[in-house]
Amino acid sequence: MSYSIYFKFKGKKYKLPVNPEELKRERSMNVETYRVLGTGQVSIPVYSELETISFEAEFPSQRYHYMESGARADADYYEKMFRRAQKELQPVRFIASNDITDDISMMVLVKSVEAVEKAGEEGDKYLTIKLQEYKAPGKRYVAVPTTESTAIKQEETPKEPESNPAVTDDKTHTVQSGDTLWGLAKRYYGNGSLYPKIVAANPAIKNPNLIYDGQILKIPA
Repeated sequence: MSYSIYFKFKGKKYKLPVNPEELKRERSMNVETYRVLGTGQVSIPVYSELETISFEAEFPSQRYHYMESGARADADYYEKMFRRAQKELQPVRFIASNDITDDISMMVLVKSVEAVEKAGEEGDKYLTIKLQEYKAPGKRYVAVPTTESTAIKQEETPKEPESNPAVTDDKTHTVQSGDTLWGLAKRYYGNGSLYPKIVAANPAIKNPNLIYDGQILKIPA
């Protein structure tokens, strides 16, 4: 079986000199769980997390018979590449190719690099590499803190709150399909970022990302 692992960074190809014994790939799904009266628990998938890849491999400082052809016998050469990608906050392309399963080719970030040198093998290094799938945002985003999680909303030009005669006194709003707390705050106060004001006035809201049709919310002045 032909099995090779490569990295591409800054126009150069780095072929691992010794293939790792195992390649661990992991992807999780973020799930929120709620208790519904009379029904029990329900689970709601929120988002799929980015894939992570980890492995440990030997990086010799001199040529051995078991090394991959076309690879360099220079442990520092590879370690410097990984650490440079970290320092410059740059993604690298990870490629794993064999004759059985589909090839892997994806952009990744180097999350961590751990180097170990063993007695009797001076100059050789064993690197433990942890990678995370890289996905660049298509637009500028700003994190909006919530009580239980961090919601992401496209960045908008800050606005001064606009006066609205509808909230000169406390009132209520019956939630309809498509309503969001951000949208309600923008409607009643002229600024969506003021949605925590509505949350504070409605203790029944446990998750600001979830409001329901028919729910009656207090809209404080």
